[in-house]
Amino acid sequence: MSAALEKNAAQAEQGHQDFAIRPYKPLIGAVIENIDLTKPLSDQNRQDLNHALVRHGVIFFRKQALSFTQHVELARVFGNPIRKNIYLPSVEGFPEIEVIAHDENTKSGGTDNWHVDVSWQRQPPKATVLHIKQVPPGGGGDTIWASSTAVYDLLDPDLARYFEKLTAVNTFFAAPKKAALADLLSGYAAGGQETEEEGLARIKEAAIRFPPIEVPVVKTHPETGRKLVFVNEAHTSHLLGVSKTASQSLLNYLYDLIKTPEVQARFEWQEGDVAIWDNRQVQHYAARDYGKAPRRIHRVTLEYDGAF
Repeated sequence: MSAALEKNAAQAEQGHQDFAIRPYKPLIGAVIENIDLTKPLSDQNRQDLNHALVRHGVIFFRKQALSFTQHVELARVFGNPIRKNIYLPSVEGFPEIEVIAHDENTKSGGTDNWHVDVSWQRQPPKATVLHIKQVPPGGGGDTIWASSTAVYDLLDPDLARYFEKLTAVNTFFAAPKKAALADLLSGYAAGGQETEEEGLARIKEAAIRFPPIEVPVVKTHPETGRKLVFVNEAHTSHLLGVSKTASQSLLNYLYDLIKTPEVQARFEWQEGDVAIWDNRQVQHYAARDYGKAPRRIHRVTLEYDGAF
């Protein structure tokens, strides 16, 4: 048997799948086609998926009928699954799978700002794996991702060098609106809704546990070597070493670049879809345009790997 035939035979034995990687938008995102995530993946498949995630920032898989076990095992392809948000409910028997649900009576998780997950901690997650279980029947509920590396590339070179010298302060919530925060945290407690006072008490407790941290405005991705903007409107409160007015003006300038359509990928969910994003190089925003219609997503977060 030739070397090529031996290689093909070995890949077949390991469950190799010949999937395709199709760019989703010019600057961010890719759709992985002709793949069944309920079936085994070869070592080469796993390497290719990791490379695709790092190259494109976020990758999408259409209509995958994953079990809870398969969801967790898929996450292991990219890192170590952890329970990151202790306030969110989880799937019974699978503490790594957090439930983000919205309907007429329940709200658990979500924010109305562009953000990098848990960027108010010194070790933010490496990546996240979402599996949508229920799509609003009338449409809506899209998620939008923006490339923080593409945002950096939009900067004038002199301005980029200036931002590279600056340090930002990230907090649990930046410039919070009390009603919005209580709404965000309602439903986290087991057994039903929380009052606004209970929600605010949780915010206060979290703020004590996680005091503000200093982060570079510009960071470098450990695998691509590309520079990226690492401030976000949900968690960045201000810049150090400049006036309050200048700080807000400079941050608003960066936030406006993040909202530039050319650096974004907007994904219209279908039931069973999977999205995986590199939390180090993209920000995201969940559109809340579906009123009280039901929407349910299962999330597995991947642990900080020490490299960023």
